[in-house]
Amino acid sequence: MFEAVHSCRCLVSGDAIVKYTLSKMFIVLFCSLFMAVGAVALFGTLRSGFNLFGLVWGGMFFFIPLFIMVTRFRQLSRFQKMTYHWYRQTHPEHAMDQGVSCFACGHHRVQVRALLNRTYHREHFCAQCGKTLYYSPEQS
Repeated sequence: MFEAVHSCRCLVSGDAIVKYTLSKMFIVLFCSLFMAVGAVALFGTLRSGFNLFGLVWGGMFFFIPLFIMVTRFRQLSRFQKMTYHWYRQTHPEHAMDQGVSCFACGHHRVQVRALLNRTYHREHFCAQCGKTLYYSPEQS
């Protein structure tokens, strides 16, 4: 009847919380270093007069890391929140012992795909409507 089988633990372990927290801290600190260089360059350029190269260089060193930091932080927060345990609590009528079904269309076929860009997570999504149901970390 149900074709979906989940391959993650139901509870978020303390190790996973620490891992996500450390990843978020690293992203913020690493990007902040480049943003500080860009801010100094922008401030120096604006203070010493209009210099197009300084504005472009400073802007790149400030806004590219800012973009990376914001998108990666959101992605990690989504991975940390949208787990199988969260799906069972949020949609109990669609997560039973036999498997899960889509909360949007009710279809029982859930597929899994590995996400790229070194996220080391899998996305569980509905095969009919394509709605993302939850994420699980890849097991090593």
